[in-house]
Amino acid sequence: MTSLEFLVGLVLAALAFGWASARREVHERKRTRKLLDARDKSFLENFGKGRQWLADCIAEWRQALDDARESHLRVKKHPALKAADVIHEIKGEKRELTSRLKFMEYQLRCYEEYFPFLEEYRDAILEERANLAAGRDNVQDLESIDPVLRYVEAQEYRELSAAERNQRALDRYLARGKSSWEIGRLYERYVGYVYETEGWSVVFQGAIRGFEDFGRDLICTKGLDVHIIQAKCWSHQKVIREKHIFQLFGTTVHYRKHLTSGTVSPVFATTTELSQEATEVAGILGVHVCKWPLRTDYPMVKCNVSGATGERIYHLPFDQQYDKVVVGNRPGEKYVRTAQEAEELGFRRAWKWRGESG
Repeated sequence: MTSLEFLVGLVLAALAFGWASARREVHERKRTRKLLDARDKSFLENFGKGRQWLADCIAEWRQALDDARESHLRVKKHPALKAADVIHEIKGEKRELTSRLKFMEYQLRCYEEYFPFLEEYRDAILEERANLAAGRDNVQDLESIDPVLRYVEAQEYRELSAAERNQRALDRYLARGKSSWEIGRLYERYVGYVYETEGWSVVFQGAIRGFEDFGRDLICTKGLDVHIIQAKCWSHQKVIREKHIFQLFGTTVHYRKHLTSGTVSPVFATTTELSQEATEVAGILGVHVCKWPLRTDYPMVKCNVSGATGERIYHLPFDQQYDKVVVGNRPGEKYVRTAQEAEELGFRRAWKWRGESG
């Protein structure tokens, strides 16, 4: 074979390989397009079908891995035919179970995202610490149980003193893992604590109003000064963009319209950095930025004195009225670290035990 014949053969082989590769790529793109079209159609029909489509895709992908394992066991230098037969036997059942598992996982995440209070009651529900029953509305029953029962067993609840069981529940609440929603709530509370200890009256607007808070997580007042605070507890990998600064400035202007006197200032509290654009916008619009890390070692037990009766009551972070309670308006009100400390100061827990049903 001459050099020219060799070069021609090499070029033809390269072209053939390139053509085959191009055909595979076109085929793969068409397959991907079909998958995306199927996904779009599923989600357009309803989100339930879309989630099922996604669950099936993941199950199919995992079955493809099993197919590859089975094939490898059959064709390798020293075939393992029995092991391949086992994979062949179980992979179909595994695919179905994977699909069902992923769908239920997406379903549960959806419930907890839109109804975050379910996450608060998760342990109480799963461990049947409340008298719940199928076929009836259990929301009232859930809300009527002592929140401490989410963190202590029923037997512990009966055997421990009030201060001991309340403190044990508080310790477990602080120690357990938390969702992004819970971490955000903790951060708002910490910022509010800082303000209250400096003599400000704080309304935890985000915790009380939820999605209707107009982007005002906290409204802090001292005399004629008002601070509208937005709090973002984000990881260090994220940065605050200018849209968040614009939102805070806009909601501050809106709030200012309803006041006849005093000053209203926007304050952005965050655990992470601002982008360059966000920093520039904050400077131009007069938004004060505070970079505060989240702390969970501050005293969280709220000791409150009733203005009507003078009753001295303490609230734990998971109590229903916790975010509505203002600390510092009356003599004797304060934050303390433990339930025992609160009771020694003459405060009793807000919740009253009503028997086994909670």
